[in-house]
Amino acid sequence: MSEQLSGWLIYKKKDAEKNHGFIKMLVDEAANLHISLQLVLEEDLLYGIKNSQFTLSHSIYDVKKINFAIVRTINPLLTKQLEYQGIRCFNNSAISEMCNDKALTYQYAAKIGLPLLDTYFISYETFQPELVILDFPLVLKQVDGRGGNEVYLIDTLEGILNKLKDYPHKRFVLQVFAENPGKDVRVFVIGSKIIGAVLRESSTSFKANYTLGGNVSAYQLNEAENLLVSKITSSIKADFVGIDFLLNSKNEFIFNEIEDVVGCRSLYSTSNVNAAALYMKYIKKTINRE
Repeated sequence: MSEQLSGWLIYKKKDAEKNHGFIKMLVDEAANLHISLQLVLEEDLLYGIKNSQFTLSHSIYDVKKINFAIVRTINPLLTKQLEYQGIRCFNNSAISEMCNDKALTYQYAAKIGLPLLDTYFISYETFQPELVILDFPLVLKQVDGRGGNEVYLIDTLEGILNKLKDYPHKRFVLQVFAENPGKDVRVFVIGSKIIGAVLRESSTSFKANYTLGGNVSAYQLNEAENLLVSKITSSIKADFVGIDFLLNSKNEFIFNEIEDVVGCRSLYSTSNVNAAALYMKYIKKTINRE
């Protein structure tokens, strides 16, 4: 390993344009730690197999000269390719694959004993309404949806069938309606350390996402909530994620999802936490340890 750590910060072009502020924070904090961090667009990478060996190329930058990659795009295949070529990825491909598929995430959450809403995994081809015993309204989510998009409130069986017909090749999760709609808590975690949490609320929608216009405020976790988060972080071994919880009628946490490429706008708007600085320090410590 070279004396100076060197890494790529990988984004899709459209996401890089929207997140230029956070990108600058990461690059600046890396420089403060004597780490070279270069923004690389996913669209500029060519990768696959050449002469029976893994290959990944960029017109300017050499993958052989980097120690790590911060993957801020949803592409488990690309992350796995980097890992096969010896590059430490933050987050790793296992986290990327699971956390960007709601069905896989709920399966894992059930495996480790988290409180969950009743949920069915369905698609246009496999949906059997006579076997689904749930009361309307229901929430239908595409398994790969993000940011509150591709999430639908459904009032009738016909509504489910029509939505499935609109996306015949997509997989969905079908869930009971939350007891406390329009309200959730996002917990930001680096490694196993909670760096902050926010309460997200909407008075106009059952979706509380900040980017969809929800209101946010700082949130202080109680002992039971801290223990629940620790149960997750000790199991999945992620680097930087947001863990989202719905609230039941007693305001107790119900697991909802894990954001792999977690956005930090709500954290920055409600606290003085410098997520970029904490993340880069974590990355440097992790690479030096490994």
